[in-house]
Amino acid sequence: MKPKAYLFFIILSFSYFLGSSDNHAQSTNLWADSSSQKKNYVMEIWDNSNGLPQNAVFALEKDEFGYIWVSTEEGLVRLDGISSKVFDRESYPIMQEQTYFTFFNTKRGIWASGDRSIAFLNKSILKVIDCSSITENSSIRAVFEDTNGNLLIGNSKGEIYRFENEQFVPLEFWKPEVDLEIQSFFQLSPSELLVGTTNGLYKLNLENNTTAEIAPSSFSAMKVFGNSNLPYVFSPQEGIFKINQELQLEEIVPIDGIQDMIHFSLTLDEENRIWGSSSEKGLMIIDNGEVTRFYYPELNNYTVRGIIKDETNLYLGTLGKGLAIVKPAKVKQPKFDELQKKNIKALIQGNDSSIWVGTQSDGLFRVVGDEIQSWRQEDGLLTNGVTTLATKEGKAYIGSSAGVSILDIRSGKFTSYFTQENGLKNNYVQTVFKDSKNTIWILTRNGGLHYIVENGTIQEVDLPAEFKRTRFVSILESSNGDMIIGSMSKGMFRIRDGVFVENQPLPLTPGENIIYCIHEDKDGNLFFGTHGGLIMLRDGQFKSLKKQNGLQTQAVYSITDDGKNGYWITNNFGAQFFSYQEFNLFKESTDDSFFIGSTLYDQSVGMPNSEANGLIFPAVARDFKGRIWVPTVEGVGIIDPSLQSGMEKEEIDFQWDELQYGDKKETINEEITIPAGIRMFQVSFSLIDFKNPSQYSVFYLIESKSDNWLPLKDQRFLYFNGLKPGNYNLKVKILRYGQQEAIYSLPIRVSASFFETLFFKISLGLALILLIYLALNFYLSKKLKVQLEAKVSKRTLELSHTNEKLKEAVKEIEKQKEVLHELTWNQSHLLRAPLSKAIGINQLLLNYSKYQKVEKSKEELEQELLSSLKQVDEILKDTFTKSENLKKS
Repeated sequence: MKPKAYLFFIILSFSYFLGSSDNHAQSTNLWADSSSQKKNYVMEIWDNSNGLPQNAVFALEKDEFGYIWVSTEEGLVRLDGISSKVFDRESYPIMQEQTYFTFFNTKRGIWASGDRSIAFLNKSILKVIDCSSITENSSIRAVFEDTNGNLLIGNSKGEIYRFENEQFVPLEFWKPEVDLEIQSFFQLSPSELLVGTTNGLYKLNLENNTTAEIAPSSFSAMKVFGNSNLPYVFSPQEGIFKINQELQLEEIVPIDGIQDMIHFSLTLDEENRIWGSSSEKGLMIIDNGEVTRFYYPELNNYTVRGIIKDETNLYLGTLGKGLAIVKPAKVKQPKFDELQKKNIKALIQGNDSSIWVGTQSDGLFRVVGDEIQSWRQEDGLLTNGVTTLATKEGKAYIGSSAGVSILDIRSGKFTSYFTQENGLKNNYVQTVFKDSKNTIWILTRNGGLHYIVENGTIQEVDLPAEFKRTRFVSILESSNGDMIIGSMSKGMFRIRDGVFVENQPLPLTPGENIIYCIHEDKDGNLFFGTHGGLIMLRDGQFKSLKKQNGLQTQAVYSITDDGKNGYWITNNFGAQFFSYQEFNLFKESTDDSFFIGSTLYDQSVGMPNSEANGLIFPAVARDFKGRIWVPTVEGVGIIDPSLQSGMEKEEIDFQWDELQYGDKKETINEEITIPAGIRMFQVSFSLIDFKNPSQYSVFYLIESKSDNWLPLKDQRFLYFNGLKPGNYNLKVKILRYGQQEAIYSLPIRVSASFFETLFFKISLGLALILLIYLALNFYLSKKLKVQLEAKVSKRTLELSHTNEKLKEAVKEIEKQKEVLHELTWNQSHLLRAPLSKAIGINQLLLNYSKYQKVEKSKEELEQELLSSLKQVDEILKDTFTKSENLKKS
């Protein structure tokens, strides 16, 4: 839209606001046009609940990298569009103050000024200068940096100092004739500087060291702003003036119309319009001297102190509400108030391009061009709750919990109904669908699978007894003409020519087994949106895409191929987009941990509510222009997929940010080196985008350790623990709308401590070998000594034992000698008597005839001889026994 037309619309909107007691945000919408849809804005709030330390914003500035810097009472904040980084005295002790009130942008970075110090910001806080020596009983009001990096600092006492060689030196040619306070510096050229004060406007020539008065001391120049080609000055007593090339003041707006202007907020946008805020209410735009006021209802009670307006977004720093970012909605909404804040159910487009909209409790609507029609229960609807819609030959079929209402579209009258009384198995109708043969199918609870035959009556599909009470939910006509039916708890049904063919359960748990929708791709693969994720059936095999694989939620309410870029599914978090490239990776992947890249369209980009509706049919409508209409609990969101491929892609603004280990923080440049002994460290990065940060999917890997890209979601830092010394390459892959855009690399060198160096390891190895040699040598020597000592001890012991045995042998010999002596004595004494007797008797017997006086007979003598011989024999036996015992001993 051209600037003048744009401004004209704002003026009209503001006039409408003045004349109406019903103040809608749309009436003052900065991004609105006269088309059939409102170009709604979305407002993103950053406050102490999601990134700011405190809700009072004193200043805003955008740096060369694209970061938005915010100053608050509790520190500085750097935003990249999706995450915030807080700089306060606790986390950055280099800061001398917690609160900095003003930003001054230079070519090298941003200077933030507090009461007693200034801080240089470039990705991080790089330097802080203590200014207490020049701010006694005063405060810093302005900072300027020349092309050589030298600083000028002005204070509230009207003094200007140079800061050179770490010293403050008064500016020798700045000698105002009146008391004044410095308010602002503004660079006209590399050597010329405007100085706004409470008493006059001055020009400094830093090359010639001269001062010139531009406006007299009666003129209070509270802020000089704009650009070098178009500078402006604001005076709270006079108004806003343009400073022309001759350095003369030309009045743009007198103070009468802008007495409530907050001069801190004044800024010039890219279209050379002046923006400012009111101390009473709202904002002002000044274009060619015309002042337009407007406000955002969300900021009704909050003063805006800082403003940045870029090509697409408006950044508003408030006192109490934090930072508000106003941007045009990517998801549009119908212009009709009748559909605002309604709980939208089924949607469908008729053959005449009209859009039919069912609601939960507000009846039925039909959008035809710039008009909208409606029907409620009092108009003939069975009930105001609509669950499903279909159209056929001038009739609309509206399903509900009370049956099907049939509307004659031309007359707008209801002509007939289908309920249990005339053929339905149950009055709760889940789905009404028209197939390619122009047949209307009606799916209900309690096993109701019906279609309407030519005579207008209902025909029920005969099902096996086990499915007589099945709740049917969704339907698809496949490429071969089969009707694929989704159910609750019973899986998928296939109907061919009105006859049941098969039932196929899905690999889901009982709580997940709801088929909300069915889709068939060009290859004939079936996809089921269920309460347990997205299930693909290909070649008889099931494959799942679940929350852990990249879905926002387990529930998938609809699946839509936009025909240009990829697939859209709806769920409780909005609409999720997958490019064809990513979707094909899912289909071909064999990795259960596969993570799909996607883009989420939710309330942050214009959806009336992030929660889309499900368990309705159809759960989305794709119109003839390719736009996707999404029903939510608070209205209809309209997504135009062609905008993704049609818009010019901007360069990705990726920045390596900071290395942190222990209590140290270092800005990352081209590579990082981890000091020896450090094993835990953190690397952060930024993906700067304030337009649509949700368009990105981010993955990373550590080259040389893994080939798998791991998802990061909204995380913008990586934590490492235990990386061994060596060289690594950290890679971050960026996908935009599911398409790979760029890969960024960061070399990481993990330094080894002395104990981890190769020299130490070699030295340790040699020392270990020497130690082993010495130990082995010592061991062998000691072992030999021990063995020798053992042999000597053993031999000594053996000799000792032998000596003992010899002693015992001698004793035994002595003992045997005594026994032998005793035997000898016994033989010589005991044996002598009986032997002598036997010999004598034997002689007597031999000469018996010679002896006449023998008193005994011969027989008696023989008996005595035998007795003596026995006695001798016993003595001999006893002696033999004792001698044997002597041998044994």
